[in-house]
Amino acid sequence: MDVTIRLKKNLEGFTLDVHWVSREGIVVIFGPSGSGKSMTLQAISGFSPMDEGYIRVGERVFFDSFATIDLPPQRREIGYLPQNYALFPHMTVRQNILYGHQAPGPAAEEFHEMITLFQLEGLENRYPKELSGGQKQRVALARALMRKPRILLLDEPLAAVDISVRKMIRTELKLLQRKLGIPMILITHDLSEALALADKLIIYEQGRVVQEGEPMEIIKHPLNERVSELLGQITIHTEPVFSF
Repeated sequence: MDVTIRLKKNLEGFTLDVHWVSREGIVVIFGPSGSGKSMTLQAISGFSPMDEGYIRVGERVFFDSFATIDLPPQRREIGYLPQNYALFPHMTVRQNILYGHQAPGPAAEEFHEMITLFQLEGLENRYPKELSGGQKQRVALARALMRKPRILLLDEPLAAVDISVRKMIRTELKLLQRKLGIPMILITHDLSEALALADKLIIYEQGRVVQEGEPMEIIKHPLNERVSELLGQITIHTEPVFSF
């Protein structure tokens, strides 16, 4: 499913001005803090209004400043996974996953599908404080997918996870995207994470796209010295880049 993004927003001391297209798989937006990564996710989700631009996912137009289209967040059919997972501490795994679901009948069947898909059997009645970091992440993903979103947005999804389980979760995310077939857009400032997950890598700096393409091609052939500097700021861990 194609994703087309063209965004422009002027703020005091900062301008976001980006344009990119993705045709499949996982898009990873990589760049330093303050480069516009989170603002891009917020724009796609409908929580950060843009001055001008265009957002299309498949055949659905979320935003078109020229045509005066600007769908509210609840109509964009987006799954969103924030950095801290935002699970409700007073709710069980079951209640968190089912939160906001409007159809009791179908919800029961879909809930069991999610529990099986994310290997959460036996944890349905536990509270977030009783879960590991990886389990919390899977609960948050299950909740995000219960509404059958058109697109899944992930904001630094592994930042709060112990390094020992990151490799496992990276593999799970790749397999999940292949299984569901919906586009995923993930932001990170961790280069090893970007290389492990990205089908397409987009490098941001100061509100601009400075290079985009297949991850290893960018590593081998950075567009200019500045891209080399950005990539060189972070040590690449010796973990395999998964290919499916």
